[in-house]
Amino acid sequence: MNSIEIYIIVEGQTEQTFVRDVLAPQMANKGIYLYPALIGKSGHKGGNVRFDRVKQDIGHFLKQRNDTYISTMFDYFRIDSKWPGKKEVDQQIRNGATLTANDKAELLEASTYKNIVKTFSECHPQNRFIPYIEMHEFEALLFSNVSILAKKSKIDVLQIQKIIEEYKNPEEINDDPVNSPAKRLKTLNHTYQKVVMGKVIAEAIGIPGIRKKCAHFDDWLTKLEKLKA
Repeated sequence: MNSIEIYIIVEGQTEQTFVRDVLAPQMANKGIYLYPALIGKSGHKGGNVRFDRVKQDIGHFLKQRNDTYISTMFDYFRIDSKWPGKKEVDQQIRNGATLTANDKAELLEASTYKNIVKTFSECHPQNRFIPYIEMHEFEALLFSNVSILAKKSKIDVLQIQKIIEEYKNPEEINDDPVNSPAKRLKTLNHTYQKVVMGKVIAEAIGIPGIRKKCAHFDDWLTKLEKLKA
């Protein structure tokens, strides 16, 4: 079986650890090898994600080799206002449209794909670039299993249940900086540590469990699984 190599440009150490230690081992069983790369210069620790920086990194990996694939893993609520498709999403919401998490992600990813294909046409990105925007944040994936999240984070299970009942779908937990998934966990347990606990909880839930509850995440992995060597 021929192997597939995918470089995933990630926002911060939480995503880097998740891809490297939780997701990559699962995908390697299928001959798909994932390599997380932090956005920007060495020492970057996440935060506001500017498209101009991301674009440079995508171009770098596209030009480096012609036999690899490139993907992304960024939080929706951290991407900047100049991100392709962001203005369209914001305008539709201002006009009264009700967009699901998946609706927003599809708009952003389609615009991102179009921009990269146009900019780096000589590298054949139409066949090699698979954008993924997390809805709305990595920690949303951890709400895939209420009992495990509560136990591992040492938070009352009823508090976690209350949040998921409000949104139904983990990926719908909102992009309000004050009420984002990570902020909610930190509020409920001030000792919650993103990088360490994110890995521990994700491992306990398992990739199949996350895929079952998070349709957009599952769709991304399905796309990666369909790539050809």
